Amino acid sequence: MTDQHLDLKHTRGEAVRRHRAWRGFSVEHVMPAREDSFDYRWQSDLHFCAVHDILLKDGGIQAGSDREDNRKDLRGLLTHVPAGADVTGWSELADRQNSYSAIYFNPGEMHEELDQRFHHDRDVRLYFREPELAACLQRFANVLEQGDALDDLYAETLGLMTVLALQKYDLGRDARKPALSSRASARVIDYVDANLANPISLEKLAAVAGLSRFHFNRAFKADMGESPYQYVLRRRIETARLLLAGHDLSLEQVAAAVGFRDTSYFQKAFKARTGMTPTEFARRS
Repeated sequence: MTDQHLDLKHTRGEAVRRHRAWRGFSVEHVMPAREDSFDYRWQSDLHFCAVHDILLKDGGIQAGSDREDNRKDLRGLLTHVPAGADVTGWSELADRQNSYSAIYFNPGEMHEELDQRFHHDRDVRLYFREPELAACLQRFANVLEQGDALDDLYAETLGLMTVLALQKYDLGRDARKPALSSRASARVIDYVDANLANPISLEKLAAVAGLSRFHFNRAFKADMGESPYQYVLRRRIETARLLLAGHDLSLEQVAAAVGFRDTSYFQKAFKARTGMTPTEFARRS
């Protein structure tokens, strides 16, 4: 998918690339070969934003007919290229492990998802700083490393928050107070309890509630005091405690029963929530 967005021509081997996609957006973490050199061009109907951990021996980037930017220390800097923009560049990487994390998203779909809050920014922004946005994109690098253990609910939420950070919207200025009806809330809670053993996505929970992902995430947190991701994780750990106390299932069986496809990830999540490992908890029960 990403090769259709950012056209790269490498001279020193292929980059290591981790990539995942959800409705409306995709993310990737890319680690080029050390001292790689490449030319690139961006032309797409998608928006692109990346945070760089890159040092250049030499290079340049140019938006349309603007002057070429030749900065070399790109660590912590962001680049935003909106849909329809034409950006070209070239890079000669320094001898270190360079990388970047990026999000690609459909502006039309995000406009609908965010209920008209999304504005179609046509300005290319090269090498700027915005800590909140950079932090969101850097989290995706860690998320992608989880592979099959990746929690779609968390990733979808993070994706929407990344788009909002890019748009610089202050949600606190929104006079409308999001709310879930009691029926919608009950449907969501019943769905979560019935599907703890299965992957649970933000998209599915929003559909159960009859809202967009954006409005559901806000309304749920306003009503429940925690995000959908935090709620599902809490319910999974609470159920795991009951199963471990019964001493009838192995650690692997408990993890699977509460929706963790990776046992080591389950152990880390359980300890983070309870202060002890599942094995320690079972021994004390």
